[in-house]
Amino acid sequence: MAANLGFSLLLLTLSIAIFLPLFNFFSYKKCALKELEKINFLLVALIFLAAISAQICLIYSFVISDYSVSNVYKNSHHLKPLIYKISGSWGNHEGSMLLLISTLCAYAAAFNFFSKINPKKKLIINSSQCLIIALFTAYTAISSNPFERIFPIPTSGMELNPLLQDIGLALHPPILYIGYIGFSLVFSFLMAGLLSEKIDAEFIKKLKPFLFFSYAFLTLGIGLGSWWAYRELGWGGYWFWDPVENISLMPWLGATALIHAARLVEKKETCKNWTAFLAILTFILCLLGIFLTRSGVLTSVHSFAIDATRGFAIIILILLIGGAGLLIFGTKMNKIMNHKSLPNKKFLNQNNLILINNYFLLVALFIILLGTLYPIFSRGIFDQFISIGANYYNQIFRILIIPFLIFLSLSFSKENFLNRRNLLILLASIALTSLTIFYQQQVEIIEIVILFLAIFAALSSLSLKLTPMSIAHFGFALIICGIVLSSAFCLTKELNLKEKESFTIGTYSFDFQNIEHYAGKNFIARQGNFIVNKNAEKIGELKPQLRYYPGADQATNEADILHNIFGDIYLVIGTKDEQENYAIRAYFKPFIYLIWLGCFLIFSGAIIRIFRSLKNLRDPS
Repeated sequence: MAANLGFSLLLLTLSIAIFLPLFNFFSYKKCALKELEKINFLLVALIFLAAISAQICLIYSFVISDYSVSNVYKNSHHLKPLIYKISGSWGNHEGSMLLLISTLCAYAAAFNFFSKINPKKKLIINSSQCLIIALFTAYTAISSNPFERIFPIPTSGMELNPLLQDIGLALHPPILYIGYIGFSLVFSFLMAGLLSEKIDAEFIKKLKPFLFFSYAFLTLGIGLGSWWAYRELGWGGYWFWDPVENISLMPWLGATALIHAARLVEKKETCKNWTAFLAILTFILCLLGIFLTRSGVLTSVHSFAIDATRGFAIIILILLIGGAGLLIFGTKMNKIMNHKSLPNKKFLNQNNLILINNYFLLVALFIILLGTLYPIFSRGIFDQFISIGANYYNQIFRILIIPFLIFLSLSFSKENFLNRRNLLILLASIALTSLTIFYQQQVEIIEIVILFLAIFAALSSLSLKLTPMSIAHFGFALIICGIVLSSAFCLTKELNLKEKESFTIGTYSFDFQNIEHYAGKNFIARQGNFIVNKNAEKIGELKPQLRYYPGADQATNEADILHNIFGDIYLVIGTKDEQENYAIRAYFKPFIYLIWLGCFLIFSGAIIRIFRSLKNLRDPS
């Protein structure tokens, strides 16, 4: 019953999404704008209720383990904990597409409820958003129906991938989608600006709350994904330059450039075309990410391996949406004129520094895009299987980040760079960097330079007035510090160990007490119990597990982590050999928490900025 109702609601969503733009087109000259605005509000509210109700129907099917629904049978099991039954509803291709549609509709509803933008532009934004909803809903209903039934009805499900049965993955996809899909509304905003031939400071003020909201959740979603990888995969790392990780980072780079370009439009009435182009590019990159994870052309722990036919359909969606956006941009760009202002003869003025770092961001984006797509083209065109690993990205970005941080630090200087404030920051940065060299002398020069520049940028941002912008920039600098410190000063040890034996790593010692076995709700586990000591004093216990999930016939490593102010002590237990030795991996990751603290600060800075911008939404224009 829930599945039939859910599919009916999906078709209702499609019908309204097709009807609304057609209604606006044919009624625009016949009805008053205020009346059209009210009708749009009601239709968008209805489309949101239909989509969210369809989502609830799918979740309910997972909760009650309705195996007559193919999606439930393939991705759930009645023994799973409730939270993973719910997250299983979007941990697959069909369910994630429904979540995408629900998020699109939620943004449309939020825009109509909060925004008081010019009625003409509002109609254009509603029409654009509904066309996007219609395209994705049609694709989902026709080729990726999450409510597809099967017969005869199985008695048990096939189980969700055990790697996805983690609180990090329960939260990561919805939050990442909130970030991704928010740029559809940013795209629709720019379409309205281009079609009305007016992109100015007032327009940007209306756009910015939605832009910052999307950016905040995209940042948080990426951060949660890296946190999940660090905790769950047992490799001691947080970012592996996996293709699907790359395609989540590309829109983030585009959005970062977009936010800074929009600031120039708001403050200086310049870079209007550049801002419009970045908005279109960022949303195209979001669509490209949807294609790459669902086409089956990528090999990734994140991707949904489905048939190429459905991937080809998503390419058509990208061409329709992205092509329409670029076509409108091409025809209107000459009419979006910058405000003429007096030229600033100083080359390193704040506007130029923002643009320079915009170019660095796009270079970084191109490097990632090339590394992600080249193996696909090489395999398809030359029949050569090429793998581009982490070393490619790490070597390039180690060089690219240096000038980026230099120009970022320069942008914080309101006056001549050689002043007392900057001198004090320089001395403090040298002192803090020297402490790390004293702690670990075998570190490369380039890592010292990057760390020094990141510390300098962090202190420079804090030395200014405390604003959402300075909080976000400080967070970014902390991420760089965390990456350098956790990689350059990381300690690693792999060994085989019997019960009652000990080992050391750095200043920490580990006593292997014993092995315990116990059964969870849908798994059985072998748990190692370790006591952690420092300077002969106990500082904690670690209990890593090796889990086996009978339903999925798959084993996973569940690392245990001891956190302290200096970093993480990370322990993994593996298989047992014939001599009763257990495979042990231990890591010390100094200051790795700075990475997630930095993501949270960027998120917080963006959210604070939204609250400061909310008053602009209610001002009539």
